[in-house]
Amino acid sequence: MAYNKKEMQTKLQTLGSLMENHKYDEAWTIAGEINSIFKTNKDTMTGADYEAINSTLRAYYAVNKQVEAVNKRAFAMGKKAQEIQL
Repeated sequence: MAYNKKEMQTKLQTLGSLMENHKYDEAWTIAGEINSIFKTNKDTMTGADYEAINSTLRAYYAVNKQVEAVNKRAFAMGKKAQEIQL
């Protein structure tokens, strides 16, 4: 897919909105689309666009990793709580 600045801006704003509203599965899909376009077109982007998209993707994937860790911990805690016999 060719790089379209307006389309990328819309995708980045959508990603932000999805994260803000805790819609992580949908955010994962949009982040994947952004990443694909970014990797394909990074050589033709301006420095400012490249930095903005790159930093947003890095931040997203870092937060996503934390969300996955919290989900695993919450699942384990839930299982442990279900096993309690008083």
